Amino acid sequence: MQAELSTPELMVCQALRAATDQSHEVVRNAEVQLAEWEVQSGFFLTIARICLHPQYAQVDAKARWMAAVYLKNGINKYWRRNVKNEINTDERQQIRELLLTYASSEETPQIALQLAVLTGRIARFDCPKEWPELIPELLKNLQLSGSNAEEQQRQLLLFHHVIKALASRRMMAEKRIFQELTVNIFDFIRELWDGLSALYFHNLKTTPEAALSTLQRATLALRILRKLSVYGYSKTQRTDLCLRFISQLFDCLRQSLQCRYDLKIVGADNQLLILMEKFILKQVKTLTEFQEYHAGSFARFLVVALEFTFDHIFHTGTQLIFTNNVINFQNFAIQCINLMKGIMSCNEYKRDCYEKLDEKPPLKLCDFFTNERLCYMCEKIITHYFILTREELEMWAEDPEGFAQNDGGESWKYALRPAIDNLYLTCFNHYQAQMTEEVCKYIRKAQQIQLTEQSKLEDILLKDAIYNAAGQASFHFFGDVDFDTWFSGQLLNELQIENDNFRILRRRIIWLLAEWTSVKFSRDLRPLAYEACLHLLRPNEDMSIRLAASSAVSNLIGDFEFMTDAFLPYLQPTFNALIVLLREASECETKMNVLNVMSTIIEKMGDEIELQADSLIGYLPKLWKESDDFNMLRCAILSTLQQLVKAMHSIPEQLKPFLYGVIQISTDLQGPSHVYLMEEGLQLWVSVVENMNNMSPELMLLTKNLLPIIEMSSENLRIVLILIQAYILLDAISFLEQHGNQFISFCMRMFDDLRAEGIILMLKVFEICLKCDAQYGLVLIRPALPYIFKQVYINEDFPMLMGMYLTIVARVLLISQNVFSAVLQEIKEPDALEKIFDVWIAKMPLITEVEKSKLFSLAFGSIFTNNPILLERFPSMLQNITDTIIEVMSTDDDSIETEQPQKYTDSLVYLDERDIDRSDYFRTDLLDSETYHFGRWRQLALKDPVHKIVLSQYIEHQLNGLREQLGNENYQRLMQRVYPEVLQKLSGFINLNLNFTLLVD
Repeated sequence: MQAELSTPELMVCQALRAATDQSHEVVRNAEVQLAEWEVQSGFFLTIARICLHPQYAQVDAKARWMAAVYLKNGINKYWRRNVKNEINTDERQQIRELLLTYASSEETPQIALQLAVLTGRIARFDCPKEWPELIPELLKNLQLSGSNAEEQQRQLLLFHHVIKALASRRMMAEKRIFQELTVNIFDFIRELWDGLSALYFHNLKTTPEAALSTLQRATLALRILRKLSVYGYSKTQRTDLCLRFISQLFDCLRQSLQCRYDLKIVGADNQLLILMEKFILKQVKTLTEFQEYHAGSFARFLVVALEFTFDHIFHTGTQLIFTNNVINFQNFAIQCINLMKGIMSCNEYKRDCYEKLDEKPPLKLCDFFTNERLCYMCEKIITHYFILTREELEMWAEDPEGFAQNDGGESWKYALRPAIDNLYLTCFNHYQAQMTEEVCKYIRKAQQIQLTEQSKLEDILLKDAIYNAAGQASFHFFGDVDFDTWFSGQLLNELQIENDNFRILRRRIIWLLAEWTSVKFSRDLRPLAYEACLHLLRPNEDMSIRLAASSAVSNLIGDFEFMTDAFLPYLQPTFNALIVLLREASECETKMNVLNVMSTIIEKMGDEIELQADSLIGYLPKLWKESDDFNMLRCAILSTLQQLVKAMHSIPEQLKPFLYGVIQISTDLQGPSHVYLMEEGLQLWVSVVENMNNMSPELMLLTKNLLPIIEMSSENLRIVLILIQAYILLDAISFLEQHGNQFISFCMRMFDDLRAEGIILMLKVFEICLKCDAQYGLVLIRPALPYIFKQVYINEDFPMLMGMYLTIVARVLLISQNVFSAVLQEIKEPDALEKIFDVWIAKMPLITEVEKSKLFSLAFGSIFTNNPILLERFPSMLQNITDTIIEVMSTDDDSIETEQPQKYTDSLVYLDERDIDRSDYFRTDLLDSETYHFGRWRQLALKDPVHKIVLSQYIEHQLNGLREQLGNENYQRLMQRVYPEVLQKLSGFINLNLNFTLLVD
């Protein structure tokens, strides 16, 4: 055989054989070699020949299978147009011809499956535009294969994967093509499935040895019909063929379920039984998907669908899927439950939506779900489906930690217990009154039953099921169940029973408490609840119960009515018990849940947690090291550290090296973990910087990660800019000398690409630079000033962004009029000064922040000079200044009490930190007042001209200077151009030195 192969083909075959070797070293070398070849022209055509052409039939099956796998992966990577190293047109055509000619002849099942999948993937790209002969040829081969069972099965497998791929396309034009295809082939496939299904049931009676092959083909035909019926029609109600098929499914399902029941009784071959169950599931899934996608068309089947699902979930049909009251066909029950839930939840079947349906349903849902039927369903759900099974109890005994983990997300689609829970809550959502009345009967029954240590397991399990029902729908029982009395009496007593079987109720009761906490639970009973949780958190308790108790603690603490003082006596023992639980837990998800509970406690208890934190601080580094492969657990550790740092305020020295290390790992773009840990790592980083009282070399070293983060993506721009602000406040010179120029350059590159929110954040950093060190900050941001001034000149931005531009302009003007003038020259506009001042004057009344208005007024006052451009705009400037003075000046309380002439003070001037704390303008709601960062903000405010200079005195001084420059006569003439009303208002605060009478209407 090797002599017949050309050298390239022989080399490829040898590499493919090596790729299936048992030696990892050989496999790795083969993969490297194949990866080098796959970008070369002709490689995929070569492996297509190896796995398809009859002349290579003697190549061993493993190598041919590997060739099919590489060809399939190559299609994913290189078949699309305009991708790098795309497969050329001639090679594509030859591969398609090989597949169409030989794919259906492959007898090795594993290779045949790979060929069918890759044919479907090519069809998704090329059919029908570049591969128009595919569907006609496949249909022809399928029609001709009827007499040969094996050939027909291969043809069906190939056709199924092609249809599956075509059905997955989502462009409207492609959908229309698939719908046209469906119209042409649906009846043929339906008749084929119908005939194969009938033949299978006949073979079971006459030729059992042929039944398996027939069922395999019937299942493949059904899978094709499922795609065609769900995705192949836009208006299925107008297509009798499709609706006839849906109708047939119900009859076929009943026959199939009875057949499965009979096969189990006679002890049929396990392979046949498994395939039979698969055949049934495909039928139910078809119904479920059809109802979901074509609810209007499904309306005519409501009666038969509801009767079918009700019968097999709750009524006589359960005998077909239960053995000795234990379910033996869970997946079928799940699908039936979800079909019933889908019908109940569908808005189109509601009373007020009937008129919108093209075809009126023969039954209204309220007519089917009568009180009697709802009561029966409720009984079965509580007394049967909610009862813990023997398998679940065994799982609990073997793995308490795994048993305690809750299935989340869409687990109701594939797990029985979440599915029945979902149906139970759906019943409440649509029939609350009936369900509430019925479940309350069971709750009262449970309250009347007094259990003892000698109680039977069956009685305990029934109570557990009732408590489960009471907890899941707790919001619906707000006015019907007195939970306070129930908990303080019966439930607390049952928690004290230490019998092994009572672990079931201990877990359920503490879970029930957690569910009712946010519904209706008295604040006076919270200490009892804390004691109950603490009792169940003890180390000798069952792990599953301890985890349920930790969740209850989280709910109690996170509740709106939580009171810190009430929990304080239980803080230390609870926190210590959680640390023990964290140490003993083995599952990653469990540790995450416990850490989240501890984070909640730390957040709520604040300062009180500091004494309890040492043991957690000692354990977290060890946990971090153990969680190297569990990034989600590391996220939880980072969140816990953030809450711990915020609560402790002053970071312990022994914790700092660990904090620096985890921040470095989380935010280093060169490391693999940043993809998962970046968000939490940045939040922790901000908290650490805000709670540091000085810059350390290690903290400074971390800053090398900052700019690469925002250069890579703007996703984390906001928090990185907040972090940069925090660093500047901590040590402006050290940070800006190292990163300032690079940061300014980045901002200048990004200004035109960011939205207004991002630019505002950057400008706030600029402002902090100017406030921390005016001269150094001005030199630093100097390259960006022409852009900022030009944006004011253009005047096209929203008020908030324009307000920030003007803020920078105002501070530059206050710091250096020479720099201000130089920047005006650089924007190269002849009317730059006039236009900027016109925009500034017009926009100032739109500014809502008093601090900015005062800053603008100070800036205007600083340029009261004998300049024609400024003098022309003097009346408008003075009007804005007057409005600001009126807003910032407040009456002295002492002058009011002593009835002396009113004295005014500048409410924005702070003499010390106490003035800041009393101020209505200093925003403390966004800052933690207990951090060093807050103290730095206060110190920055104390040296800000806005908070140091009395505006009225400054304006009076500047006006006196202007009067000296102009001379009194020109000064009086200038002031006469100002509105008299403005002068009258302003004269109430400052001496204007006017020698003319104000005439005010």
